[in-house]
Amino acid sequence: MIRRFFLTLLFFLLLLTPSDAQNILSDDLSGLSLEECLILALNNHPSLRKSKASIRDYSAQLETVRAANRVKVNLTGSARYNGDYEFWNDNYDNESLSLTASKLLYDTGRNRIQKEIRRENIKGSRQTHLSTQITVAANAKRKYYDLVLKFLNRDVELEKYKNLEQHLKTAEGLYDVGNKAYIEVTKAQSDLSAAKVSLLKAENDILISEEALRVAMGTDINGPFNIALSTELLLPRPADNVSAMIDTALEDRADFRKLMHDIKAGELSVKDAARTSSPTVTGQLSTSTSNVKDTRVNNNYYIGVNMNVPVVDGGEMKAAVESARARLEQYNADAESLRQNITYSVRSAALSLMNAVDRVKSSELSVKYAEENLTLAQGRYEVGVGDPIEVSDAVSALAAARYTYYQALYDAQTSRADLDEALGHLPPEIEGKEELWEAQ
Repeated sequence: MIRRFFLTLLFFLLLLTPSDAQNILSDDLSGLSLEECLILALNNHPSLRKSKASIRDYSAQLETVRAANRVKVNLTGSARYNGDYEFWNDNYDNESLSLTASKLLYDTGRNRIQKEIRRENIKGSRQTHLSTQITVAANAKRKYYDLVLKFLNRDVELEKYKNLEQHLKTAEGLYDVGNKAYIEVTKAQSDLSAAKVSLLKAENDILISEEALRVAMGTDINGPFNIALSTELLLPRPADNVSAMIDTALEDRADFRKLMHDIKAGELSVKDAARTSSPTVTGQLSTSTSNVKDTRVNNNYYIGVNMNVPVVDGGEMKAAVESARARLEQYNADAESLRQNITYSVRSAALSLMNAVDRVKSSELSVKYAEENLTLAQGRYEVGVGDPIEVSDAVSALAAARYTYYQALYDAQTSRADLDEALGHLPPEIEGKEELWEAQ
């Protein structure tokens, strides 16, 4: 109870003096926290199931390559009858059974190269999974704060509605005593009606934002849900030394490391393709037994080495090498493109964050002045010397100032999320808590 009262008090402090408030709160403090939203997303989003399946796929492919170099044993049996079915007993039949073991002895190292390729594929798919986690978490964080913003915007519209409702009551009172014309009452009624429409739209925006958060979390939560708007003030740490950040991103970005594994696998694929038409040597050991009617049982044994040397491959090796080189060139181009994109993403997010922080500081003063202006306009009107348009303009100006302030706070937090994603980092809210989703 004490905690709820304290959080509620902080909410009203935010509305009245945004420069002093340390929390962004809503009138409903129950529901999902940011951390819970992130954990839900990392445990439920379908794109993560896809990236996990990719790891299993490449692991299975590695086992397939390993199996090609292991001993294989085949057991073959047959029973055969020859002759006219009308003279079944006069014709002969036989049975045979054979057991054959074979082992690849030499393939110019292709099996070893193919295993190295699959290992690089597995490493790359793990990096893709990590990159997907970072993307999912960053998107969920943005959608969470978008819902925070929608709640705050709703509160702005509600405050605007109440101010205009009070103005209408004042106008009606002054009209009743003959100090104001009726047109001022109708003007106040029109402003209040428009504010009601805006409030309904703000409430609908909350519902739409909730749906977007559901999708970002990959969940099917039935019915409307609440979020715990008890996060710290939306002024994250600034972005310093952007050049160093870019270097860090090139080291930490999982998608960039994945491309490095792709390039390594591509280089190995060129070597593998160059040995497409190379000779192979296979060892074989077999034993067989057969029984022909009215004759003795035959037992045979065989041990030998088979060599296969392609003479003419119809251009297969040349085409395979060209295809592998083309894929390698694509990987190198992708790496250079991603390097440029990382540089742009880090710089852009850092600049956006600095701009948003500056706008937060400036808009705090705008809110303060707009509050003072509204108080003066209401006071002037109540004593009969003010203009109704002056009051409605002051109400709108205060709402606009709050909108600008909250939007700047939202932009600062989402810019920080963009920067963390550009750096290849998970949101700091869940750093060191991998056990909450890795076990799933």
